[in-house]
Amino acid sequence: MGAAPTPPAARRTGGERREVTVTEAEIIAALSEAARDVLDPETGLNVVDMGLILKVGYAAEDRRAEILMTFTTPGCPSGDIMVFGLEQRLAMVEGVESVAVEVTFDEPWSPDWITPEGRAALGWR
Repeated sequence: MGAAPTPPAARRTGGERREVTVTEAEIIAALSEAARDVLDPETGLNVVDMGLILKVGYAAEDRRAEILMTFTTPGCPSGDIMVFGLEQRLAMVEGVESVAVEVTFDEPWSPDWITPEGRAALGWR
């Protein structure tokens, strides 16, 4: 799947190594931010501003990022590309060893889910 995950950060202080603790909340925030690097190829918007990311979680015991997302339509031709992009990008987040992306269509996606930043990028009001 690519390069090995980055080990937890360590700092050198007074000749000794000390592990820097990263909280679960910080990892979830980092995952949410990293997801912004993944684009919907059809619109050029990132998957967060497009409203495709429904939930971001982290299973600390397994060091696994857990994403619940949807596509604009069940037959979205770019769906696999976006899932692959999320798996690759989120695996680079410190503290993450694996990524699980679940796609759901329980509630149909709506353009209302696009963030104000996404609307501005699309030229919508």
